[in-house]
Amino acid sequence: MATENAIIERAEMYLRKLSCGINPLTDEILPEGDSCKQERISKCLAYVASLLQQQLNHDHLAPANAAPRKNTQKAPKPQKQPLSIAPESIGNYRFFDYPVSISRVVRNINELIPAGANMNHLLYADVANFLVQQGILSRQTTENGTEANLPTELGETYGFEKGESDLRGHHNIYTQCWEKAQQYILDNIQKCIDIANERFASRGPANDNTEDSHENRKSRQKFHVSAEELNNYPTDETPVPVSEIARRLNTLIGPDVERIYYKVIRDWYVSEGYLEFKETPNGKGAFLPTEKGSMAGLMVESRTGKLGELYDVVMYDTKAQHLFLEHLASGISA
Repeated sequence: MATENAIIERAEMYLRKLSCGINPLTDEILPEGDSCKQERISKCLAYVASLLQQQLNHDHLAPANAAPRKNTQKAPKPQKQPLSIAPESIGNYRFFDYPVSISRVVRNINELIPAGANMNHLLYADVANFLVQQGILSRQTTENGTEANLPTELGETYGFEKGESDLRGHHNIYTQCWEKAQQYILDNIQKCIDIANERFASRGPANDNTEDSHENRKSRQKFHVSAEELNNYPTDETPVPVSEIARRLNTLIGPDVERIYYKVIRDWYVSEGYLEFKETPNGKGAFLPTEKGSMAGLMVESRTGKLGELYDVVMYDTKAQHLFLEHLASGISA
């Protein structure tokens, strides 16, 4: 029997797809005139989906009468420790009785890390790299002309299968995992953890909290990535905001290289005509996809603020992320 969280996750997925004009059972585009494609209903569905997502993330609002924080100097953050998950904790993994993405499996594995533990976390790339090493997945060119980690014949025998979906007119091709595939990842979780900790160790100790951190930042090289580092960028089927693109890139570089900020990435999309600044109906301005951007995999997703207000976030699918990665790669070859 599915757990309550699994039921909520499925309901959130159904509502999210309906809000995008997609039949969640068939992944087909809803016909024109369907009530779910009306703007007000679509935003309401997205709003309820966001509430369910908040429940899954255990988000809670602070009390209205909470005392204001004192303007005190922040204490140095303790250095993160290598990832470690006790064998007995693996038994608490929440299985899905329907196929889910590798990213969702990784998210549930990270839930097994003890609360408050200052540890490195598992990433999609850690699990995908292991599966590629084992011949379960291989890097393949999809019908869209993009590359993705997709199941081999061997991988299909372990419950991995190719998945396809259309989100707001964008066709996504990815790997999804049935229960058997989820169990295979759990059976080999220590090997995935070893890859994660090897990645973690290669970044070197964090030095942002040392007394000379300002001097260290001054001596850092300008942001750059090598071709080898860029190959480790963890693209997957899930659209992400520009801040996540920046975070993923920053996990690839060493401590002696400056971090890239999301505004730098966003401004590149603006300069290339994928985004433009528009005034919203409520009088506020926002960077939103142009027609060129929409064709390239940029989309708008409705989110819910802490006070219940709706706002839009630009999301970048795999195709859109590759545009910026190719820009970085052209700088390497130059």
